[in-house]
Amino acid sequence: MTSISPPSATTVAPDTIERFMRDQVLHWNGHNKAAFMALYRELAPLSLEITYAGRSDTADGWLVIEEMYDKHNAQFRLEVVSTIFAGQEVVVHHHNCIVGSAAVIESIETYRFAPGRLWVCYHLKAPAAEQVDLSQFRGFAGAEPSVNT
Repeated sequence: MTSISPPSATTVAPDTIERFMRDQVLHWNGHNKAAFMALYRELAPLSLEITYAGRSDTADGWLVIEEMYDKHNAQFRLEVVSTIFAGQEVVVHHHNCIVGSAAVIESIETYRFAPGRLWVCYHLKAPAAEQVDLSQFRGFAGAEPSVNT
């Protein structure tokens, strides 16, 4: 496992952010829950906040990330389409490829880093409704229907 360098008093080192973004995909696709969760724990020991764009409900970030891994890791393979690094913030476009099908859930994910803290917001675009039951996903369950373009 790659070691995450300690943050300075006011910022997280750029190489630490880049390593986190790369390694979370590596560990997700490698089905290595311990390493995946360790990345988050090392980077966000004080606070992890995870939200879904367009949703007002909130839950503990640790519950969300653990539930996401447990419920969906075997179902999805991540493909990184594009990543934009901007100081202490990152925007990434992922294809969440549903294993055994051609269906893909598109996501634009924003990450904001601070020493000991991480904020994540997922913006999800569903595949065609007939391709997958979206009610199983926290980001879609109970959400108001929206127009995807």
